[in-house]
Amino acid sequence: MEQPFETQIYIFDTKSLSDKAVFDKLYKTVPEYRQKKIDFYQYDKDKRLSLGVGLVLSYALDKAGFDEQELEWAYHASGKPYFKNEPEIQFCLSHSEERAMCAISMERIGCDVEFITPDNEVDVEQWTKIESYAKAADIELSSLLDGKKIPDSKFIFRQVELNDGYKYTICSQNEIMPDQIWTLSLKDFL
Repeated sequence: MEQPFETQIYIFDTKSLSDKAVFDKLYKTVPEYRQKKIDFYQYDKDKRLSLGVGLVLSYALDKAGFDEQELEWAYHASGKPYFKNEPEIQFCLSHSEERAMCAISMERIGCDVEFITPDNEVDVEQWTKIESYAKAADIELSSLLDGKKIPDSKFIFRQVELNDGYKYTICSQNEIMPDQIWTLSLKDFL
């Protein structure tokens, strides 16, 4: 491990990846494992979301002082990914409709983004809390939904309002301050 880094949250609007030339250019910059994930998807929207979370993760790792190419992916029993050769890097990815989100930390962290519709506005706030907690605590979502587990009071929730039709929630063991939350644009990747 190079050195400790401060928790950071990154959010990106994947709509800007709709331009095929831009998409193709940035596709070539992500690691092969991410390209395979992108290629797996049938629909362009899903391909953009997969590329978007890949770009945001690469950006977050670079800002934290890591080269993604040197990191070995592995998965916990719950399915949550981690880096086998740098297990102290905690990260979480989420995407919805046209947003990609990445949280990176030296402590357990979870995040969730959901698109808000008139039918789900009330439920989305609670859902993003539950899902971000499940990711941070590395437990199965179903165990929270069926009441077998309850959230640990050691975790703190931070909801981010960008007034863009999405609900963003971060679950961590420490308070997330506004200067730790970044909205990225296409120029951050070009």
